Amino acid sequence: MRKKIIGFILAACLTVPVFAQTDLGGENSFQLLLREYRLGTRNSVAAWEKYLDRYPDSRHANEVRAYIGSTYYNMGKYQEAIAELKSCDIEALAEEQRDESIMQLANAYLKEGHVQDAKIWYTMLQEISSKHQDDATYNLAYIAYNEKNYDKALKGFQQIQKTKSYHEIIPYYIGQVLLEKGDYAQAQSTAVNYLQNHAGQKDEVEMKRILGESYFGQNQYQKAIPLLEKYMLSTDNPLRKALYDLGISYFYTGANSKAASTLGAVTHVDDALTQNAYMNMGLAYLNLKERNQARMAFEQASIKNYDQNVKEQALYNYALNIHETSYSPFAESVIVFERFLNEYPNSRYADKVRDYLIEIYMNTKSYDAALNSIAKIKQPGVMILEAKQKLLFQKGTQLFANSDFNDAIHYFDQSLSLGQYNQGTKADAYYWKGESNYRLENYTQARNDFQNYLSNATDKSSDEYGLALYNIGYTQFKQKNYLNALDWFTQYVSRGAKNDKTVQADAYNRIGDCNFYNRRFETARQNYDRASDIDPSLGDYSIYQEAFVQGLQRNYQQKIQSLNRLLKNYPESQYVDDALYEQGRAFVQLEDNKNAIDRYQLLANKFPDSNLAVRAANEIGLLYYQDDKYNEAIQAYKNVISKYPGSEEARLAQRDLKSIYIDLNKVDEYAQYASTIPGGVNFDMNEHDSLTYVAAERMYMSGSTSEAKESFIRYLQTFPSGTFNLNANYYLGLIDYNQKDYSSASEHFDKVLTYPNNKFLEDAMLMNSEIAYNAKNYEKALDIYKQLKDKATTAEHRQNAMLGTLRSASMLANNEETILAASDILGDAKVSPDVANEAYYNRAKAYVSTEMVERALADWKKLSKDTRNIYGAEAKYRLAQAYFDTGNTSEAEKIVLEYIKESTPHAYWLARSFVLLSDVYMKIGKELDAKQYLLSLQQNYKENDDIQEMIKSRLKKMDNKK
Repeated sequence: MRKKIIGFILAACLTVPVFAQTDLGGENSFQLLLREYRLGTRNSVAAWEKYLDRYPDSRHANEVRAYIGSTYYNMGKYQEAIAELKSCDIEALAEEQRDESIMQLANAYLKEGHVQDAKIWYTMLQEISSKHQDDATYNLAYIAYNEKNYDKALKGFQQIQKTKSYHEIIPYYIGQVLLEKGDYAQAQSTAVNYLQNHAGQKDEVEMKRILGESYFGQNQYQKAIPLLEKYMLSTDNPLRKALYDLGISYFYTGANSKAASTLGAVTHVDDALTQNAYMNMGLAYLNLKERNQARMAFEQASIKNYDQNVKEQALYNYALNIHETSYSPFAESVIVFERFLNEYPNSRYADKVRDYLIEIYMNTKSYDAALNSIAKIKQPGVMILEAKQKLLFQKGTQLFANSDFNDAIHYFDQSLSLGQYNQGTKADAYYWKGESNYRLENYTQARNDFQNYLSNATDKSSDEYGLALYNIGYTQFKQKNYLNALDWFTQYVSRGAKNDKTVQADAYNRIGDCNFYNRRFETARQNYDRASDIDPSLGDYSIYQEAFVQGLQRNYQQKIQSLNRLLKNYPESQYVDDALYEQGRAFVQLEDNKNAIDRYQLLANKFPDSNLAVRAANEIGLLYYQDDKYNEAIQAYKNVISKYPGSEEARLAQRDLKSIYIDLNKVDEYAQYASTIPGGVNFDMNEHDSLTYVAAERMYMSGSTSEAKESFIRYLQTFPSGTFNLNANYYLGLIDYNQKDYSSASEHFDKVLTYPNNKFLEDAMLMNSEIAYNAKNYEKALDIYKQLKDKATTAEHRQNAMLGTLRSASMLANNEETILAASDILGDAKVSPDVANEAYYNRAKAYVSTEMVERALADWKKLSKDTRNIYGAEAKYRLAQAYFDTGNTSEAEKIVLEYIKESTPHAYWLARSFVLLSDVYMKIGKELDAKQYLLSLQQNYKENDDIQEMIKSRLKKMDNKK
């Protein structure tokens, strides 16, 4: 019991307040704090500092400072530990505390990255402390190792390799140092010894790696591979150097596919190792005959500056791959060879590169880059100038494909200025310059260009030679030089089977027209008949013209039969309304008024909006009048007046109607009827409004536009329901249109459009629809264009109407109307390629919007055959994207690779295709290929748009995935 009481008292004494009244000079308090520190309870810094505050003169103050530093060190607060340990006099401390404090101070400096300070204290510790000497030696060797001072590190590690606390870890560092020093035999010996004596220890895997890398260093690749493979399987974060060694080992043992993929895993850091990895990846891909991947690997190696020898070799291989694969989507072919000569003018490859560059000039599609490159050559030779001639011509054809005809002519002229170097290119430049001028309606210049082509062409059996004859014929035909046109079209058709069937038939139709205009009717008829036989798709025009000639020859029965053939064989022809009208006329000539009336009535019923319908309706009234069928004539004329107010036919109908009423002695009845007709001829024959209008019209015809405008306005104000309101509004609209007062012009044209089938209707519709479209009033434009299509009397106006309908509907995202309009355009055998492209493009977009993907694909495919124009360039991408979206990655990949090979001047869509290809490869697990294509695109695509952001986001996603 007594012992328990004494123990209780002692315990109580230990727990009394640290700074009790009985504490003499703070000695007891210090001892209590020190006891707790040594027991590991780790007094708070505050307790030590409270002690110093109370006993600032304590003989233990220096020790307390050291203990405060030690406490901070144990808490992981290294900056505070450094400050406290430096504030005390370490040398005055007892030996054990001194050595411990120095060790902690050195460690704290090392933890904070103050390596030089740490080295000073470790060196001191190494000299004065027997207890911590090995620790200091280890840390100094470790620092030397990290500073790549391998000799010093090796010496330090070897000094303590037999020390019990380090004998298991030191072999790893010795082996690693020997690797870094290139002493592969010693590294091998160290690793083998470790693996024999320390099997199962924690560094076993690392020692296998060191052994594998030592074999690699000795070129023993077969021995290196299994060791490095085991290392890779044992860690989620392998050393890049080990990955590199394994990749190179694969390469030298012929495992090229493994080499490429393994080396690819090294390339996420920008350093010399990555540059070498890319170089050897390229070589591995070459062995695999995967030139695209090889090219991209060499490209990445060539843009890094860590090793100039590697860079030169990589750049040369990159250029060579571009040349051999004809790869140049972003003008790489020219730029890379030029870059090589600039960076390595004295390279052993320089002469070869110069030869390749000339060859590239002759074959590249990167016309601008090539021309810019040639412009830098101060004294170009004959071969360079011949290449320039060809490049200028090809640039012109590229612009022609995009309907940029003026700029195309500019480049053709430049090519022709170098025409002496290549006769074939010279001839071709004349031909396409002629095509450009023809599209611009410069017919005289076009004729001269085609004739120059004929003078320079060497192959008279070629398609182009025949088309030049045909085109000259058209230049004359457009200028109404029918005899000259006849001669050229005749020369063309004489080529016979060499010609395209459809073009041959069209030429016979034009020969028929030329004879027709020169009143050689029988010859004209024979040629129309021949055109129909050659190509039935053009037969409606041929038959119609043949029938018209038969009428002129007064062979009316034959005319009727020919027109019946047209109506039967071509029920959807644009000439159906014309055929019905001409049949009516033929029956009139045969004095068969009944059948004539039937035909006219069928025309009026079936095509009420046709310009011929109003004429037919008027003819019906006249025929009834001639047959003394007054009631039927009156009804027919009233029908014309009510359905077509303001038209010339309505005025003629009213005149004849007045005659009938006079003949019937029903003048009062006519007067009552006439008073109800808006704008009708007044019964009192007042000529005031007529004279006022005629005066205004004469001013307009004489060119006095301002005075005419005032007179037309005054006429409309004076006669708001006048006879000539239609005419006045049309001319006012025309004046405003020419003066660019489009809003006012549209108001007048709107009024013209209220008069059905008037003689101004087509022109008013053309101008009014254009005004509406340009003002972005697409609803109104669409409505007018649709009407114009039905009322157009010429093929040109009909084509304009269909194209306007397409564009307006597309702007409105009216998919149904877009599809209908595009299909109408594409149904025209004579549609120009540029308009056809626009139609396919807009129809495909409408199909996509209405989820008719298969139909959209069909249109994208047609467009994608020519990526020189903007529609084809986008279509190629859209086609690949559509396949990707439906899961057909193999077809998407195939299309993009084709696209990259053929290239396009519209770089944005090609760049989008590169991004899509990376998406394809990511989806099928080819992440390295995906990355390579993105890096190549990032390097070569220079435009400032959304492409770079697409690249960055995908590369970031790849990095995050890793």
